[in-house]
Amino acid sequence: MFMKKAISFFCASIWKKSWPLWIGAVGLALTNIFMFAYARAIGVFPQMAMWGSWLYYLMGLSVDAPFTQYPRTPLYLDMHSMINFGLILGVAIAALLSREFKVRTEDWRGCGMAVAGGILMGFGTVIMPPCNVGGFYSATMALSLSGPVAVLGLIPGAYLGGLLLKRQVAEAAEDIDFDALPEGKPAVKKPLSHQPVIGLLISVLLATIALLYTYYGKSKFAGLLLFGALFGIIFQRSRLCFCSAFREILVSRNGTVMKWILLSIAIGTCGFSILKSHGYQPMHFVLPVGLHTVVGGFIFGIGMVIAGGCGVGILWRSAEGYVRAWIALIAGMLVSAAWVPLYGGHVGEGKLYGKPFSLGERFGWINGTLIVLLFLVAFYVFIVWVEAKKK
Repeated sequence: MFMKKAISFFCASIWKKSWPLWIGAVGLALTNIFMFAYARAIGVFPQMAMWGSWLYYLMGLSVDAPFTQYPRTPLYLDMHSMINFGLILGVAIAALLSREFKVRTEDWRGCGMAVAGGILMGFGTVIMPPCNVGGFYSATMALSLSGPVAVLGLIPGAYLGGLLLKRQVAEAAEDIDFDALPEGKPAVKKPLSHQPVIGLLISVLLATIALLYTYYGKSKFAGLLLFGALFGIIFQRSRLCFCSAFREILVSRNGTVMKWILLSIAIGTCGFSILKSHGYQPMHFVLPVGLHTVVGGFIFGIGMVIAGGCGVGILWRSAEGYVRAWIALIAGMLVSAAWVPLYGGHVGEGKLYGKPFSLGERFGWINGTLIVLLFLVAFYVFIVWVEAKKK
């Protein structure tokens, strides 16, 4: 009896209630540290751009993937895509076990915003690069100067996107004819959902795929797939959304989500610095930095807000059944994949891009870590100052 109650309480705590933001923040930081120690840090849009190059290839067009680190490869043989696939499966498992999966359709406005948001994110990710999770979250942890610089574009971009979104909501509200609304009917008890069963089946599928990769000597593939699933579960249960974190700082003057993300980055920075200071991948996620970082961040910031999620966000919401996310995902894939023929070179090449700048390599790992922590403190103080001006 005690064991049954304990299992019931455990399941209810994980799948029936959203997790506190602090659990999501700490969980993301620790998962990113361990995945970096295992292979690499989290970042999702470069792989999505490579997927877009495959779509062009299937349409008869030979287009190079924009990121040279992630060339066009059969998706089941691309180790880095395993993070994205795992994230989608992890979110689906969490959404189904918690009975939260639902196909959510969009009107023409929503579809148009999804396309526009996907296009802007597609351009933003190759100009910045990459997305706000890889280009801000992981890059800052990795002591790349590009991470803090990206904030200068992401915040105003998210603010402008938030204003556009508020305008869309206001216009949609004006079109509502309350006299034409159907009469409400008494609630009817719904039959027991089969979603948890489907979620368990997907869990078995995930484990089977991981075992097959391991069996065929690709344990890294299996590991990144499982890490991606863990990220997906954390995102889905904690609702720690990077898009809303940037948007709400100025739109509603509420920086609660971003404050927890800053704590997550602080934890991750310490872990990354320890590993890098011992010679482990010292230039990993140290990205080009320059004016393009701010411009790309601004474009990406607008796009992620009107699309309803950043790179991670549209993957996450796609697995929950959001049609807007599906549309934005396809648009972002196709636009980012078209960068090489449009620009005439790959991401990081040419006069558009600056050089990678590692705070650890330039100033020493302890000093570099302190610089990042001071940046996080300054960002936190800025948020508190903005919140204090809320009317």
